[in-house]
Amino acid sequence: MHRMILSMDKAIYLLGGGGHGIVVLNALLMGGRQVIGIVDPAFSVGDRRLGVPVLGGDEVLASINPPSVMLAFGVGISKGTQARAAVFQRFCERGFEFLAVEHPAATIGREVGLGAGCQIMAGAVLQPGVVIGRGSVINTGACVDHETIIGDHVFIAPGAVLCGNCRVEDGAFVGARATILPGVTVGAGATVGAGATVLRSVRPGAVVAGVPAVELVQRSLT
Repeated sequence: MHRMILSMDKAIYLLGGGGHGIVVLNALLMGGRQVIGIVDPAFSVGDRRLGVPVLGGDEVLASINPPSVMLAFGVGISKGTQARAAVFQRFCERGFEFLAVEHPAATIGREVGLGAGCQIMAGAVLQPGVVIGRGSVINTGACVDHETIIGDHVFIAPGAVLCGNCRVEDGAFVGARATILPGVTVGAGATVGAGATVLRSVRPGAVVAGVPAVELVQRSLT
């Protein structure tokens, strides 16, 4: 894991052009990256998103040599983190590599690790020693303080605050403007509701909400 994945010599395709995809696309364009086109069957071929054309569905990538291109992951959270992770894994198994996306208006501290395909959106702040896993999203204006560890395919919604030495395990979701206090762990697949204040660690698969946050549901992860 390293500071940033830069492949300026490879063509970039955006996988997914919906609401989250357009935010990813904007981050790439604001950073001076050129995106060849968008791969998303939900749009008509020739549609344009921020001026970038929709090329079609997954068949667009069928004739492309995976090592010759980079994918930007524009698939959103609407079907959950597990479904999102499954799409990511499917394309990795086909040999494609996902680009880490960093909006130029994000603030990234020293000794920060960014995993493949992670996304750091506008106004986000990552302090020193933070590690972000593969395919994870630190959304608009979210703050992740020192030495916090974010697992793979985690979604941190806009305006969330994670205090120092937190841990958010694989596939968890932290809602908009939620606050996670220092040293707290959010277990794998757990959901923290919007605006919640989490004072103590959250079990894997649990759903918590409120101020202070209390457990509402315990879901099976199998």
